[in-house]
Amino acid sequence: MSNDERFLEDITRLASIPNRGPATPGEKQAAEYVASRMTELGLNPTIEPFQSIPHFPICWVIHSVLCLLSCVLAFWHPWAAAVILAVVTVSFVGDSSTRFYIIRRLLPRRESRHVLGVLKAKQAPKKVVYVAAHMDAGQMGFSLNPEKAEPTARFFKKHLGMQPPLLALIFYVMLLNILSALLTGIFGVQLFTAVMLSITAAIHFIPIVIFTPHEFAKISPGANDNGSGVAVVLELARRFKDQPLPSTELRFLDDGSEETYMYGMACFMNAHQHELDKKNTYFLVPESCGNGTPKVVFGEGVSWIERHSPELCNAVLAAAQELGYKEVEPIILRTGGTDMSPPTVRGFKAAGIIAMNENDYVPNYHWHGDLPENVQVETLRKVTAIFEAAIKKIDAFF
Repeated sequence: MSNDERFLEDITRLASIPNRGPATPGEKQAAEYVASRMTELGLNPTIEPFQSIPHFPICWVIHSVLCLLSCVLAFWHPWAAAVILAVVTVSFVGDSSTRFYIIRRLLPRRESRHVLGVLKAKQAPKKVVYVAAHMDAGQMGFSLNPEKAEPTARFFKKHLGMQPPLLALIFYVMLLNILSALLTGIFGVQLFTAVMLSITAAIHFIPIVIFTPHEFAKISPGANDNGSGVAVVLELARRFKDQPLPSTELRFLDDGSEETYMYGMACFMNAHQHELDKKNTYFLVPESCGNGTPKVVFGEGVSWIERHSPELCNAVLAAAQELGYKEVEPIILRTGGTDMSPPTVRGFKAAGIIAMNENDYVPNYHWHGDLPENVQVETLRKVTAIFEAAIKKIDAFF
C-alpha cells in the first residue's frame, strides 16, 4: 500500500465510525483502531482512559444564563451580583483557556481515552517531542453551516485582516456585566445603569441560542477534523520507526475529547506535566490539515491570544520554506483554540499546522461535507514533510 493509500485508508476508517464524538463508544472504536495501527508500527501503544466532561456547549450556556440572572439581581443587590459575575467570568476564562475548570466540574462525566506510542532515541534522550492529534469529531451546530460561517470569515479577513473573534465577545460582555453591576452599586438604579444592565444581559441570549443546540447536534464525519491529523501522526511514526533520532524521544499521542474545547489534552497535561522538562519537551500538533493551504499557528485563544513558542513556530515555518512551500505562512486563530493551547498555557513549547482556504476558513468545518473525498492528499504530504523536517531541526539544533 502506497503512502497516499495509507493516508486515505486511515482517514476513511476513522470517518466511517458512526458518532465519533468526545467520550463516546465511537471515540473508543477510533482509539482501538489507532492502537492497532501503532502496534503494526511497533510502538507498543498504551490506551490511557480518563474521565472527561464533554458538555462544553451547555457549560458555556450556564455561564451566560448566570450572567443574565445576575444582571437582573443587580437591580436589587448590585454588589452581590458583581461578585457572582466576577466568579462566572473567571470560570469562563479558565474553561476557554483550559487553565482550570469551575462550573464545568458540576456537569456529568464520561470515560474518554488517549492512545500513546513511543519511539525511543538511539542514545539517552535529551529531548522529547510529542506529535499530537485528536481522534474525536465535533458537533454540527447550525451556526457552523458553511453557508453562513464562511462568509463571516471572508468578511473579517477582507475588511479587518483577521479571523472573526466572535467567542471573545462573550468575555467582553461579561466584563461589561461586571462594570454595569458596579456602577449600579455606586450610583443606584439610574437610567444609564438600568440600560447598561438590560442591554449587556440581553446579549447573553445570543450564546444561549447558539450553544444550546450544539449540545444535542449530530457529530460530523470528521475526516479532515481531525482524521487528517491522526493520519499525519501515524505517517510520521512510520517514517521515523526505522531511523530513530539520535537524542530525541518521539511520543505519538492521539488524544480524546478535544471537541470539548481541548478538555482531553488539558487532562493529559494535568496528569503528566510534572513528569516533563519544560525546557526540553515540545508539542507539535497537526489540526484539520487535509484541505487548503497549510498555515503555522503562532497564537490562538478566546478571551485573549495565547502566543505559542516563537522559537518552535519559526522552526516549523522555516522547515516549510526550506522545503519550497512558499505559500505556508503564520496565522493567529481568533475563533477558538486547538490542542496547542493546553501545553502553551502550562509553560511548554507548542506549535501546529492547520490548513485553510483563501478565506482563512477550514473547509467543511464541523459539517456534513467533512468526508474523505474532500481531503487533499497533496496537503497531507506537505504537512507531514514539514513536521518531519521540523522534528529533525529540534533534534539537531534545539
